[in-house]
Amino acid sequence: MIDINGELLAAADRLLDACVGENLDQLCTLDLRGDGVSRALYQAARDIQRGPLTLAAASALVKRARSGSDVLMLTGFLSPKPYPETDGLVGSAVLAHAIQRACGARPVFACESEVIAPLSAGLRGAGLSVTGDPSHRPDVPHAVVLPFPNGRDAAEAEAERLARLVDASACVAVERPGANSRGQYHLAMGANVSADIAPIDLLYQALAARGVLTIAVGDFGNELGMGALYDVIRAETPAGADCGCGCGGGIACPTHADITVSASVSDWGAYAIAAYLSHLKRDPAVLVGAGAYRRMVDATVAAGAIDGPTRYAVPWVDGVDDGFNAALLEVMRAAVRYPTLKSGHSPIRLFRAGRSLEGN
Repeated sequence: MIDINGELLAAADRLLDACVGENLDQLCTLDLRGDGVSRALYQAARDIQRGPLTLAAASALVKRARSGSDVLMLTGFLSPKPYPETDGLVGSAVLAHAIQRACGARPVFACESEVIAPLSAGLRGAGLSVTGDPSHRPDVPHAVVLPFPNGRDAAEAEAERLARLVDASACVAVERPGANSRGQYHLAMGANVSADIAPIDLLYQALAARGVLTIAVGDFGNELGMGALYDVIRAETPAGADCGCGCGGGIACPTHADITVSASVSDWGAYAIAAYLSHLKRDPAVLVGAGAYRRMVDATVAAGAIDGPTRYAVPWVDGVDDGFNAALLEVMRAAVRYPTLKSGHSPIRLFRAGRSLEGN
């Protein structure tokens, strides 16, 4: 006989968590381009994770990103220098706010100098103060944004220094360029942009070697941490195996992450992880609303970011306008809020949970 106060309620909790994760995964993998790439990459990541990707990422962050620790966040795709894409910057700011609010951890960013102003503007739009001094811990919610050098020798030294300096409990890469097997960086369709990109992979790898939790969020496979999908990226994307630049490596990044979140737009994956953090904490304020989102993306563009596909200084992300993105955030908010509007579990959820226990 099933104990309604114990085993059944725990099963109902698991069912709710899984359903929320499934909904957020589906929302962040809407195939607006209509080319099937996002579905192929998501399915590959899902086969590895064996469950909703957003659930895995958010749950790991809650377990590992302890209060008072730092979460190193890597983002910024210069396209071309000195203009970073909005994709990655805005999503990272949304996720940074969520991590700070849900976990009490401090977001710390390392990026090219050209990324600092628009990223900082987005973070302030999310409600976080910004400092460039990791030793300064003001008694307000804040993020740290640090410059990272481009030259290889300087980058190696800085990676080791930051790995020791930052009390990283997790490292999250969102739309961060990832080097291919030849050490080259590319745009999605194969253009080589290595001259513009700082080798921040070195910092990511230094933290991974220390056992720090790594989470990667990407949309086309040329991003840092997408190595678990390496063979699928090479097979399913036009420049995955052959970038056409002459380096012979394709765009696919072989560097792995502990958890890989593949989304149609990298920012959407970051929004969805933030939404799941909101679910875990039962705190709607963890996920920024549409009004805050519009302030964030407007501020990011005003400070120098551009929309990657169009190259215009407009508040779009990966060619998707701010109206759609703001609405998507609100749909994610509803996907988290609606199942818990009433206290306790519904009779239907308890029934389904009981069936799962009987099946075991």
